[in-house]
Amino acid sequence: MTVAKLPGSSLKGEWRIFALLILLAAALLGYLNGIGQPDRFVYDNLVRLTQRPATSNIVIVAIDDFSIAGLGRWPWPRRTHARLLDILTDSDAKAVGLDVILSEPEKQGDGEDDTLLAAALARNGRTVLPVLIERGANGLTTTLPLPAFADVAKGMGYIHFQFEDDGVVRSAYLRESLYGVWWSQFALAVYHVGEPPRADADPFGVLTPSRPAANTSFMDSIWKRDHLERIPFAGPAGHFQTVSYVDVLSGRVPEAFFKNKYVLVGATAAGIATAFPTPLTSGYRAMSGTEVDANILAGLLENKNIHGAAPWQSALLAVIATLLALLACRYFSPVRALLATLTLVLMVVAVTYGAFLLEIWIPPAAAILTVLAVYPLWSWRRLEAALGYLNEEFARLNQNAPMILRGRDKSVEPNHADFLDRRIASMRLAADRSRDMHQFVVDNLNSMPDATLVLSEQCELLMHNHAATDYFTSLGMRRFTVPTLDELFAKLEHPLDEHGRATTWRHLLFGNPSSGAVERETRDINGKELLIKSAPSGVAGGAMLGWIVSLIDVSSLRAAERHRDESLHFISHDMRAPQSSILALLELQKSPGTAFPLEDFYARIEKSVHTTLTLADDFVHLAQADSQAYQLQEADFPSLLADAADDMWAFARSRRIEIVIDAEIDDHWVNVDRRLMVRALGNLLSNAIKFSPQGSKIQCTATVVENEGEKRIACSVRDRGMGIPDAERKRIFSRFARLNRNGRDSVGLGLVFVKTVIERHGGSIDFISEVGRGTTFMLTLPCIPDNEQAERDASAAHAASNRE
Repeated sequence: MTVAKLPGSSLKGEWRIFALLILLAAALLGYLNGIGQPDRFVYDNLVRLTQRPATSNIVIVAIDDFSIAGLGRWPWPRRTHARLLDILTDSDAKAVGLDVILSEPEKQGDGEDDTLLAAALARNGRTVLPVLIERGANGLTTTLPLPAFADVAKGMGYIHFQFEDDGVVRSAYLRESLYGVWWSQFALAVYHVGEPPRADADPFGVLTPSRPAANTSFMDSIWKRDHLERIPFAGPAGHFQTVSYVDVLSGRVPEAFFKNKYVLVGATAAGIATAFPTPLTSGYRAMSGTEVDANILAGLLENKNIHGAAPWQSALLAVIATLLALLACRYFSPVRALLATLTLVLMVVAVTYGAFLLEIWIPPAAAILTVLAVYPLWSWRRLEAALGYLNEEFARLNQNAPMILRGRDKSVEPNHADFLDRRIASMRLAADRSRDMHQFVVDNLNSMPDATLVLSEQCELLMHNHAATDYFTSLGMRRFTVPTLDELFAKLEHPLDEHGRATTWRHLLFGNPSSGAVERETRDINGKELLIKSAPSGVAGGAMLGWIVSLIDVSSLRAAERHRDESLHFISHDMRAPQSSILALLELQKSPGTAFPLEDFYARIEKSVHTTLTLADDFVHLAQADSQAYQLQEADFPSLLADAADDMWAFARSRRIEIVIDAEIDDHWVNVDRRLMVRALGNLLSNAIKFSPQGSKIQCTATVVENEGEKRIACSVRDRGMGIPDAERKRIFSRFARLNRNGRDSVGLGLVFVKTVIERHGGSIDFISEVGRGTTFMLTLPCIPDNEQAERDASAAHAASNRE
């Protein structure tokens, strides 16, 4: 047997290779710790989402357009900066960052302004001046403040920032060295003025910057940078407290406003301020260098520090997310795999956001990219495998089962359809034809009158017909959805093998497929006799497909066979016995020595003839009772009982027995075959007369009883005979049973006839008996419903009025 190669089996080897390659790609991309603009986009949006209120102890004194309009063109005289420093000194500012380049002497005047500014710097004692590290014609150079200012300044720091590939400032080196001299970043230097560094509590692990050396050698001309930190932006431009330079000089800002605050003095006016694009630039104006320094300083003061994840951590996130996406695509349906992929992308974003709240930046683009790549790549491979499978199956169907594709409509393969559509259309046609054949099989299965099951090779239920459903439901099986063989046959008699030993149905019916069909008879809990047939089913190559099991109800057949045997026995024995007696009497009568007197001879002949006629009559009436030819008509029950009593009057009179009838029933009728019902009632009266002592009474009563809304005639026939012994009770209604009551033998057809007639009319019969005190037979018959009777009475009355 050729087994079709499923798409999943051909992809198992590819799956391992594909999973290994994609996981390796995820690990490599994740280890890069950022793959460019996608990660920058996510980072910038996280910065926007995590903005925080500006700290209250940072103030920007802005050299803005309003100040230039009030104080004149830039640059201003340095005495102006001296005045500002004196105000900040008097205000007890905690630290001052004066972001004004002071690398050259003032060109106008005699240097008095430089002297005034140097004196102001000395009085303040908390000012940090900027340092420029620039690339000139001779390479990198350091531009320092004039020695007069550098000597009295509290500190100096460089004011440039780190630009990323897209030109956006997101980070800054906190320390740089040029020619062997180390400098702190400008905001860090201001922070150190307000918070003098300690060896055990130095932010970011940055030590106090070195003072610049007077001379540096050429060997030391190396530019070094360390402590690259992401700037924890608190908000966009204008986020921090800002006052105009001119407002401070004019006294519009109270001196107490600057007490214990960090003051950054720098340009924000257009044309003189250097503006930097930042993650918060989108939708806002660019941020001045002073404001960037304010954000760095705020991060230092608030101990906010966005740490970049280690490469292995980013790689681990990408690998885990990709592995989950691979498992989803492997074991989920396409729709669920797609939903799982999107969910994993959201999970990666959620992890990134949660880590960012914890001040850890994990670039998510690598994980998202590989997760999103898994679904289309693996779907492509599955699509290729499905197409190959469709091609193979179509060719196999065309070769092995051409009738499925015979006469197919060419319109199902339109010329404009792509390759997949054409293959799907062909397989759809084959599937439709297969479904038609399956329906044909199902219809034929349901047309079978016997309960039929189709089982797999492992005896699992695959198909069943309606007759099987009805039969097993009658056995009380409520769950008929994929039951086991033990559940199906649980309410059948336990089977026996050919040696009479107990066995199982599985072994008995399916133990040896090579033996062909198996037939076994059994009985269920309802007493039905069943013939179970089991036949193996296979394909042309001989391989097993399953079993076909039929459960045939042979109860009526077996009952007919028993009736046949009983009838043959009855005819051959009971009816032959009186005939044999007659023949024997005739033989004896021929010899004078053995001849009976004529009167005695005639009496014996008459008795045997009467016995034969009675048996034949009972047998014929029982056959009529078993037939379907009942002629029903409406009748009142008292008249039926009276007719039966009239028929038995002569017999009762001969035994001096009185039949007493109490049947006052008005307006309640029954629907019966009058002839058979009178005969049945007559048989009851005949038995009562036969087995009652002479001179006794037989009491017949009839009443109407109601049970659950149904009205029935209840009739009883009571005699005063010797009763029925316990040994005869179970056989009283058995066909052809030989009974002995009061020393009289009886074949037992009369009561069988009564029971058959009563039950065929929807009634029931039973009896109670006490030995020595008599027997009472009780029967019930359904009444015609009142509404039907009323309609008939109305119709009869209307017909009578019409006749009048």
